[in-house]
Amino acid sequence: MLLFALPSVAGAQSWSADKSQRIDQLVERFRQIKSDGATLPTLSIAIGVDGWLAMAKGYGASDGKPVTEHTEYEVGSLTKQFTAAAILEMIRAGATSVHAQAKLSVDTPLVDVFGKSSYWASQPWLTVGRLLTMTSNLPNFTRRPPEDANPWEPITADHLFEDIENSTPTVSSNEFDYCNTNYFLLAEMMEQIVVPGEANPESYHDFLRKHIFQPAGMLSTGFIGERPDDLDPPDPFAPPEARSQPISTAAVEQGAVLASPDYRLRRRPPFTNPDWLKGSGDMVSSALDLFAWHKALMSAQIVPPEVRDQMFSDTARVAPFIYYGMGWFCEHKDDRDIYSHSGAVPGYTSYNAIIRLKSGGKWISITLLSNSDQLDGLDDLADNMANVVLE
Repeated sequence: MLLFALPSVAGAQSWSADKSQRIDQLVERFRQIKSDGATLPTLSIAIGVDGWLAMAKGYGASDGKPVTEHTEYEVGSLTKQFTAAAILEMIRAGATSVHAQAKLSVDTPLVDVFGKSSYWASQPWLTVGRLLTMTSNLPNFTRRPPEDANPWEPITADHLFEDIENSTPTVSSNEFDYCNTNYFLLAEMMEQIVVPGEANPESYHDFLRKHIFQPAGMLSTGFIGERPDDLDPPDPFAPPEARSQPISTAAVEQGAVLASPDYRLRRRPPFTNPDWLKGSGDMVSSALDLFAWHKALMSAQIVPPEVRDQMFSDTARVAPFIYYGMGWFCEHKDDRDIYSHSGAVPGYTSYNAIIRLKSGGKWISITLLSNSDQLDGLDDLADNMANVVLE
């Protein structure tokens, strides 16, 4: 709690009860518009001004319990911000590849990280930087999963990695192509490099906990599969034979299983078991923890400004005024620069933004988390919130 004990004078002075009320109105209007007629989507929000926590609360209820700023959500692709920060900080610290015994950089070819298999050796243009900026042109295994894998069941990282190595080599391209495989490989890479002072590589999860979550004060943040409620109990309304018999991949592919309402009730959605989203979308966090992340990132508490600026760089063009940096989309408007990312995994939608004014040095952070599936419009809601903050 010490993280929030020292508000910035400027941030505190720019807030008012009227602004809190107007934010409430924006959220409630949004929830009504997005209602399915029976259920209003939940939202947990956190708004910061110059590192000061201006507003944090929850709207609605989940499983009969009111959501709050502490409620934990699967945050999907917001995970990529943390994976990118970890890799860039490892590079800055002088991390060394286990295979090549050489220091890592954004220009390091992947063959020097993953070993000299024919797959990596045939694509020397594939570098660490291309993974970070989504310019690798690698196939996305959440669009086309391995043929022998069941997307509704857990999968090992080794299985996914082996499938990538057995795929057809790609063609060099500088085009942006959003692909979860990039950030899965970055997480795998973290387990193939050693930072100074360590004898062996740390696991992807351990490194993020030790070097990012804990220093930032992110006490509620972890990974899918670690919480007790990630264990899916059998559906009590399903027939006994359905609860006890395994589901075949063939039945899933033919659509027979998906047509069963019992199956939908008792099974997690596809790609939500470990390690399908390792490095790209497997984090669990809260609105308050993500405010802590923003504050730590902007105050150079975790990584120095030059690492943050790499993440916020205009590297891969997505649209005329939108770029992908490293774990963040970068958008430039008349008076502000917006660094953001959305996240969508089955059952959850999220949006995270840091907005910097081009003059005056002021910055705003906005986090929006929901347990509703494919909830579009969170970016527009965040933009409207920012306008209230800046008035």
